[in-house]
Amino acid sequence: MRATAGVDFLGTSHDTSERPMKKPLFIVWTGFQRRVASMDQVLGFDVHYVPPPFAPTWLKPLGYVVQCLRTARIVFARRPDVVWVQSPPTFLPHLLLALRPLAGGFRIVADCHHRVFEQPWSRVPGTAWTMNRCDVVLVHNDETRPLAEALGVIPAKIRALEDPPPDFGPPPPEAADARPYVLTPCSFSADEPIPVLLAAARLAPELRFLITGSRRKAEALGFTRDLPANVEFTDYLPLAEFERLLLDASVVLGLTNAEGIQLSVANEALGAHRALVLSDTRILRTMFGAAALFARNTPEDLSASLREAVGRRAELEARSAALKVRRQTDWRVAAAAVTAMLD
Repeated sequence: MRATAGVDFLGTSHDTSERPMKKPLFIVWTGFQRRVASMDQVLGFDVHYVPPPFAPTWLKPLGYVVQCLRTARIVFARRPDVVWVQSPPTFLPHLLLALRPLAGGFRIVADCHHRVFEQPWSRVPGTAWTMNRCDVVLVHNDETRPLAEALGVIPAKIRALEDPPPDFGPPPPEAADARPYVLTPCSFSADEPIPVLLAAARLAPELRFLITGSRRKAEALGFTRDLPANVEFTDYLPLAEFERLLLDASVVLGLTNAEGIQLSVANEALGAHRALVLSDTRILRTMFGAAALFARNTPEDLSASLREAVGRRAELEARSAALKVRRQTDWRVAAAAVTAMLD
């Protein structure tokens, strides 16, 4: 994220840092995303995060209006040659297509999370029509490509571009008296089996579990009631504090019970050279099988895999570091193929 002197209500950044003009613009309707930050390390975007302006769900439609205005202000101020935009929401490419003839005729890259191709987002009128008028449609892994084609996206426009592992620099030295802890970043979405995680923590009382993400959401879902003594919900953390926890973690745990989800935390663990345990899904084995241990989403399997990861920590950290280099190299090749489509 880039330092700014301030942001007005419509989201126009007053950036005091020197920045070459005509960098590819990347617009993301959230406060921060590791995928974008990691790609920025390689491709050098002009990144603009446009987070929801209002917290209550019932104000979300009004928030969309404000975010549309902020996005338009950014586009008109920057007048870019290329705009990358992350979707959902699936009406964001609609907005950019409307702005394109008014802002110099820029090219559009639609960076599509798998939720673009699921209800309710796939039902936004004109989704496929709009995607087909973008210059490139990115999916985050090869398993999502058939979903895009089934929606009606032209196959020649589709490219798979996974998340690249970020660079954090070398991990800090571990304190001699540090208690092992498992770091589990969560969004508390329906695909994350949090009750199974809490049950696994009860079976491994010697380990400390730090679960990041919205504590308010965790409380609303009942996850914070009758917590095991070795579990802490940290709430959202400043980025620097989260990265410190990541670099100090004994094991990083990524959970999902859904296929096709690649888990940003898995790439974060590779970038930090951390031991990694993941839910046993097909896509995660394909992407991270060279580094991670895999567990079924049962308390017994998760606790056993986490204990094993602590015992094999040095080996797994070396495997993460090696896979990071390999995935970064492969990613640069895939990214070059995408950027070549924009020449």
